[in-house]
Amino acid sequence: MDNNINYSKIEKLKYKHSRQMLIYSLFILVNLLMANVYIFDGIKKGEDKNLFLFIILNGYLFMQILLLPLLIAIISSKAVEIEERGDMLKVLVSSGINLRQIYDVKLIYILKTFTASQIALWIILIGELYLLGYPCFHMPDRLIIMFISFFAISYLIMLLHYNIAIISGKHLISLSTALLGSLSGFISLFFTKIPLIPYAWYALINSVKYVYISDNHFEKQLIYPEIYPIIASSILLILMYIAGKKMFLRRHYD
Repeated sequence: MDNNINYSKIEKLKYKHSRQMLIYSLFILVNLLMANVYIFDGIKKGEDKNLFLFIILNGYLFMQILLLPLLIAIISSKAVEIEERGDMLKVLVSSGINLRQIYDVKLIYILKTFTASQIALWIILIGELYLLGYPCFHMPDRLIIMFISFFAISYLIMLLHYNIAIISGKHLISLSTALLGSLSGFISLFFTKIPLIPYAWYALINSVKYVYISDNHFEKQLIYPEIYPIIASSILLILMYIAGKKMFLRRHYD
């Protein structure tokens, strides 16, 4: 085996004729359209300018409970589907290719493309609010915590679906898990303040609390996002990476 093989370059070439960019573009477009519903509704209601950014991000994060796992499952399954065509993984094993590197390179690639797409989405969304005249950088500590938490949760869910797809080799299992996880995460928010289902953790990193005042009237209060999702996601990421990689290698070497 040639130890100088550039696995990252090879992985990038595999996506040359894929529809990954189209999938990301459609996801960004759908999110921006839905976010603008929140934006123009907030403008119409005359929401507090100092809270407006976090009110919009609250709505955006709540949408991700249902939307983002589906995107993650599709991207993760696509990464594995490329190798499943023609039993490419079996060919790689018989050729003496280091499957530990294959596992890592494929995971890193989808994490990189996912990160780039989400950063682009956040920049467009915050940039739009800034151009509309709303303060966007007056509370950087809250914004940074929300940003880091968002990616910690997303990486955890990405790793979960990547492991499901690459270990089982069945893409429908990953997609079904995404749908089930999203719905169960959404429902769990109505029964507990701190849900244990990672898909629901996007709702925990908001910075605005709605306090009931009277009939059909809520007061919005600024709060700090929960730190729990960052800590829990970081621990689970390490454990899931170790376990997933071992199971993947066992499946293809045994």
